[in-house]
This record gives sequence, structure tokens and C-alpha cells, in this order.
Amino acid sequence: MTPRVEETDVLIVGCGPVGALTANFLGLYGVRTLLIERQLAPHGLPRAITCDDEALRIYQAAGLAEPMDALMYTVPEVQMTGANGELFARVVIQGLDFGNGFPALRFFSQPYVEDVLRQGLSRFPHVELRFGQSLEAYSQDAHGISATVLDASNGSERTVRARYLLACDGGRSTLRRLAGIEMVGSTYDEQMLAISLLLPEPPPPICRMVCDPHRHIFVARCSGNEMRVDATIRHDEKAEDLLRPERLREFIAPFVDPDRATILRAAAYVFNRRMASRWRDGRLFLLGDAAHLMPPVLGQGLCSGLRDAHNLSWKLASVLHGHADEPLLDTYEQERRPHVEAMLDTSVQMGRVVLTGSRPMAMLRDNVFRALDRIPRAQRFIRNFEFKPRPLISRGFMLGGSRAHRQAPEGTYFPQPRVGAPGGEVVRLDELLGPGFAVLVHPDTRETARRGAQVLADSLGARCLCIIPPRSGQAQPGEVVDTEGKLDAWFREHKVDIAVLRPDRYLFGAVRGSHLAWLSTALRGWIHGPPGALAPPPSASALKSSVG
Repeated sequence: MTPRVEETDVLIVGCGPVGALTANFLGLYGVRTLLIERQLAPHGLPRAITCDDEALRIYQAAGLAEPMDALMYTVPEVQMTGANGELFARVVIQGLDFGNGFPALRFFSQPYVEDVLRQGLSRFPHVELRFGQSLEAYSQDAHGISATVLDASNGSERTVRARYLLACDGGRSTLRRLAGIEMVGSTYDEQMLAISLLLPEPPPPICRMVCDPHRHIFVARCSGNEMRVDATIRHDEKAEDLLRPERLREFIAPFVDPDRATILRAAAYVFNRRMASRWRDGRLFLLGDAAHLMPPVLGQGLCSGLRDAHNLSWKLASVLHGHADEPLLDTYEQERRPHVEAMLDTSVQMGRVVLTGSRPMAMLRDNVFRALDRIPRAQRFIRNFEFKPRPLISRGFMLGGSRAHRQAPEGTYFPQPRVGAPGGEVVRLDELLGPGFAVLVHPDTRETARRGAQVLADSLGARCLCIIPPRSGQAQPGEVVDTEGKLDAWFREHKVDIAVLRPDRYLFGAVRGSHLAWLSTALRGWIHGPPGALAPPPSASALKSSVG
């Protein structure tokens, strides 16, 4: 009997956070999507625990900001204690603003995040999630891919025909192996023990890195009543010995009463600094851990995967709907790889500083950091998290194809201040921009250029918003009140009148009104129309978190 063939636009393998988020974005853009997961049911295991303001803004773009906010916790600061147990550095989280409209760092429990992402898929009748399904083999041709999918419930196989195949199946990616793509980099000797706890009440507001060369420990409050304790495994120790209940109690005792804590999960893991030699093989794309693995020191492993999902999904939608050509998809790796490399390098360098096993080096580190804390500029660099690589695209889908100079606005992540909406409500800017392209116009722009900006927006299926100052009163349709003055400051800093934002809120280009035709021509060289039909806004009440 000939196996039945099922057709879809995009086949995603792996329903972790990256795969589920990608499916949400593709659903938002009206792309037929099949998401398969090898496990028979959600694993329910706490793994990743942190995300930054960029990740939260990405969740917002997927229409999931409200339910995500309900399950996350913001710590006031990250403390680092040294070889003698005394504080040597801190990163102040409370009040730290990178311009994205969300706290700089939040903590969560991964099962709750995955639950919200899976619930989000229910908004889209053209997106289907199936558990107990694994990809066994695939082939590709000029028009698509043919994948052999095994159903674990009955052992049957079927063929799935899709235009594109996305590998979101983790660090041990089956798809990456089948494609013959090598992971390049290092796996370090250091092992860590991760212990996830459940308490009868909310844990204390703690986030601390104990940088003792004898044993490094990280402890933080997570979602609801959950807490996480990570500790290094010394070279003279075996992970299986430390995983015994009595040893786990020893690790958590300095922070909580072991008799009142339930251990949800305890597992050992290693540090990796690895990246796939290429992220694309024809119609196959690698995302998240399938494309890169990084040390957990900065908490950027999952965040990097979420950036992958946002970058690639709108480009796939544009190509699938016939509004862009295949070369647009080449910009995925071109744009994302350099930023991931910067995150990898920063994570490794920070790990060398905070995780040193040498007591003399640890004492030197502690003294140097305390001395730097007395220098205002150095203090800001550390306390304000300025060592973290900025979201920036140097080459790719932007005006001119690359940034002309270091101060050029193209390729930067556009700020998201709070603004006044028609009706008087004050909201985050992205709430008014919609999920597609957006065009913003400064109030000093000449009328002819304003009309040209509206024509460009209409051709893209984009929203065009004219910025007005607070003194102008309430915004009318097509306007936005610059309540904080940050938009006016941005336009004046860059000496431009009109800005075109990509769906992922990176800036395609910004020009004076007299140069709008040049920008329009450059953009039309890439995009021939709107990126696709958009789904209705999500129902927040339908996506409420189940966190207690």
C-alpha cells in the first residue's frame, strides 16, 4: 500500500519553546504549519529559567505578553559573592531600561512557558501540533521536502510534504545529523548540577551567584513557589553520587529548609560553546539549540533561540505568500550568526571570570571588581549589564545591505516606549504597529513626504503612524502621542523624518523625507507586498497561565 501523503507549508520538528514560538508566529502570518514532537506528552521538566527584555518583546509580538507576564518574576538585583563570601559585584535589575518596554531580566519555570505557547497555537486552525511523532528521514527537491514521519502510538509511517523544514529539535538534533551538518566548538570539562524546587510559599526574592572557587552556586527564585539551585560538580566528584537525596538536601540547605522543599528535578549538565557549521541546507533551517549551544552564565541560550524564531518566521511567511523571493531567507543566518557568536564569546569570558577554580585568581577578581565599583563609568558598565551584546544586525535585510557606520540607525532594534493611542490609552508602541511592517513619520515631516510614507505603507500592508507631541492632545486614527518624548529624541538624534520597521522591529531604514523614494526603491527590491494574512488578536482570557 502506498503511504498517504500529507501536505503543509512548514513542518517544524520539536515542540520546545523555540519550535512552539515559531509555530505561533507562522500561525499569526497565516502559514499552514505542522509541528511534531517525539515525546508522547509535554515533558513538564523545569529547564531554562531566565529571559531578558528582548525575549519578552518577542513574546509580545506573538500576542502572548499578558499570559507570559502572569507567570514570571522579576528580581531586584543579581548579587555576586566571592571567595570569602562577601559581595563583590551586583547587577541592578530593578529600574534597568534597555528601551524595549519590559524588565531587563525575568525568571520563570519552563513548563509554564511551554504551556502558554501551546495554548497560543489554539488560535490558529491552520496550525496543528502532534505529540508522539518523530521524523525518521527526509529528502528535498526544488519545490519542497518529503519527510517520513513515524507515529509512536501505532508504529505507522506517513509522508509529509512541506515547502520548508525547521529543525527545532535541540542540541542532539536528529535533523542536523541527517543533514550532515557539523557542530563546531567545545564542550568543557565543567559539569553543573541543576536542582529545581517547589516550596509551600513564594521563595525569598533572591538571585545570587556564589563565586567560590571551591564550589560555584547559582540560586534564584522562579515562577510561583519554585526555586532553582545550580552548583558545580568538582573533578573529584561523580554526578550520580551528588544526585542522591541526602546530597541534594545539602546543596539546598543554605537557602531553604530541605524539609519544606519538594525536589521537582535534579540533573547534571555540561557547558557547551558550539555552533552549527551552517544553519541552512536548502529548504532545511536550524533554530535554537539545533543551531547553537552556549554556556548558561548569561542565561542567553533560550533567548537566542527565540530571536531565531522571530527573525526567520516573518521571512518564511513573506516568501510563502509570494511577497518576497528566496534570497530573503539567506539573511536569516547572515543576521543571526554574528549576534549568537558575540553572546557565545561573552558567556565564555564571563564564565572564566566568575567560575574560576583558582583561589588566588578569585581573590584578585573580587578586589578588582570592588575597585571598579568606585569608578562611576565602570560601575555603570557592570551594574547596568552593559557587557551584554546589543541586539544589532550588521549585514542583511536593511537599507544598503549593511550598516554604513557605527552610528547608523539601520539594523538597530527600534525602541519601544509607552505612547498614547487613539482613545487616550497609554500602551507599548508595538501594540499599535501590528505584526507586519510599520512606517513611522516625525511630526516635522513635509506633507508630500507624509503622503509618500502612507503610499509605501499601503503597498506593504503596513501601518503608518504619524508621531505627535503631547501638547497636540489625544491621538487620532493614524497618529501616536509621544508621551515620553523618546520617539522625537530618536528621530532628532538620527536627523531623519521617516522610519521603516521590519516585522521583528529591527530598523530597515530611516531617511529624510526628500530621500523616501530611494528607501522605497530599495525596499521594493526585497518585498513585493505584505507578508501575509494576519490572524486576529489573541484572546488574553483564553491564554491565562495556570501558575498558582
